[in-house]
Amino acid sequence: MEAILSKLKAKADIAPDNALLRDTISLLTDLHHNEAITQRVTWDSLIRDFQRLQDQGLWDISEDNEKLLHTLRSLLTTRPSKGSDRTPATGNIPAPSHPASKASQDSFSIIYPDSESAPSPLIPTSDPILLPLELVEILNRTYFHHLLATDPKRVVPPGKSLSSMLSGSPKEGDVVKPTLRDKVEDLVHKAFWDEAVESLSNPEPSCQLPRIKSLYQDLLIALTPLLPSQSPVITTLSSPLPPTSSPLDSAVMHLREVLTSLRKRCAPVQDEELDDLLRSLDEPPLRSSRPISLAMLVVDTVKSILRISDIMREQLSQFVLGSMTEQQLQSMISKQAKTKERKDILDIWKCWRIECIWPVWLGDYQPSFQANGVVAEPQFKWIMRLVLALGSSTPISCQLPTREPQSHENSLPPIFFFSTPALLEIQNYLQALVIAASLRTLIRAPQGAQGNDAMSFMERLWILLNAEIIEEPGSGDTKLVNLADEVVRARQLDDAMLSGEEETRLRAAVARTLNHNDPVFMLLQKRILKALADALRHQRSESKQAGAHTGPHRMQTGQHGKRTEKRARIAIVLNPEEFDAAHDAETPQLTIGRVQGFEDEHLRKVVEEVFVKVDECVRWAEGVWQDVLQLGVVDREYVV
Repeated sequence: MEAILSKLKAKADIAPDNALLRDTISLLTDLHHNEAITQRVTWDSLIRDFQRLQDQGLWDISEDNEKLLHTLRSLLTTRPSKGSDRTPATGNIPAPSHPASKASQDSFSIIYPDSESAPSPLIPTSDPILLPLELVEILNRTYFHHLLATDPKRVVPPGKSLSSMLSGSPKEGDVVKPTLRDKVEDLVHKAFWDEAVESLSNPEPSCQLPRIKSLYQDLLIALTPLLPSQSPVITTLSSPLPPTSSPLDSAVMHLREVLTSLRKRCAPVQDEELDDLLRSLDEPPLRSSRPISLAMLVVDTVKSILRISDIMREQLSQFVLGSMTEQQLQSMISKQAKTKERKDILDIWKCWRIECIWPVWLGDYQPSFQANGVVAEPQFKWIMRLVLALGSSTPISCQLPTREPQSHENSLPPIFFFSTPALLEIQNYLQALVIAASLRTLIRAPQGAQGNDAMSFMERLWILLNAEIIEEPGSGDTKLVNLADEVVRARQLDDAMLSGEEETRLRAAVARTLNHNDPVFMLLQKRILKALADALRHQRSESKQAGAHTGPHRMQTGQHGKRTEKRARIAIVLNPEEFDAAHDAETPQLTIGRVQGFEDEHLRKVVEEVFVKVDECVRWAEGVWQDVLQLGVVDREYVV
């Protein structure tokens, strides 16, 4: 490198005013002192400069010079793998002209656990499956988000609040293993910035102005949440670029204004970095015929501004999150989860497949009981169909998005994919309720003072059934003999000791009663399913009537009769589009009438809890898939 520089400098003594020669010497000097610059300089562009110098008589054709150029080419083509120290971490730069990470586009991000340590994963990574691991990770993360919105106690560690599950960039010192997506984003971003340097290095203003305008649009999106709308910086970035013969000089001036505005609003910890950037702009490289150094300065400054703006937005986001109530956080998480769930299902299953599966599932409608009221109307037919699926003896399932999906009995449409685990648990609870009510018919429910013994029987029975459902460690399988033992124990409390023959008949009655085809079992199952359908119908009927007469619950303006003095607080203006309107809306309480055969006080409480869980799943589906539920088609413009 020193040999080729010495020859060019000798030529500069002869032609000191030649801009091309001066610019080439400056570029090679930078390459000599900083090898990282080789990542932004191409051999094709450099050899063109030497050819132009040769045409001007400033570079000689000789064997020695050919060897020097060959050495220079080797230096440029053998690029170091380690990037420049000034290159910021990619993946967090929000801009329409180049890829950006999804986390930076939301007001907050969810801390997703590792696939191996995730609580209640939808698809365990240890199981042999037919899906790519990347798809499994996407589905498990969306399900984790779904649980955070619908059942946070299952994923939030004890003693933690919802805000602990929301965060931004990792802390300093944390080792984050890059994913395949991170590596691809790194390559895409590097190509983007390299192309920006190449475009701005072109001395023609017609080539520089479009690229500068594109970078200004990136800056505008990043800075709009941080600066007032009347800020001169916002006005400059959003206005058309004026015609100029020196676009890079104008860009340096505008970037200096941006940095000055950011320094007024950033945290003190960013002051030093901003001051360094300002100093670099105060002493820009000299202009020349091929301004690669100045182009690199502009691009590096834009990258630094985008990175710092990301940090400032994260700090602002954490401040806003810290000022929000748990209810507001839950509403924001719910809105994000619904949006993500709908997007992922549409991306994986596609609209046409959902629209084909839905009518087939809905048409398989053979009710075992007569529905009351509007629940039998067409728009509520899907609720009846879901209730029938919950009452089936075949476990509820939802097909995985494999290339050749297998048909399963009692399989739900894809729109219920992330709710299937909750619905399967509800199905188990409904079956357990029918089992408990069926066994209750085999004992003589005591009256008066002995009522506590009957309640003890039901509580003991439910402990066995519940342990089986939630799969408590060490519970094992609830065997028929365990249930029969409880029935025998309860009868003995009433009739004293049973003879061997009587106990045998009673145990046989237990086995017969728990058969799904037993008349008592079928009758009790029809009653509880009908009660569930009627409760859901009645609530939606009341909601529809209340919707026509909605009004403010309290005055939002005006003077209150009495007003206590409060300390002045900072008013946080929150975007209503980030909240889930359905989560914040008041819904009528489920009205559950007397269900014959389930009058036991303990059973009645469990029935109410299970019905509420079903209602929550139904309302979740209504909030995400209202278009499919009502019309049977996917509305591409539907917004959750």
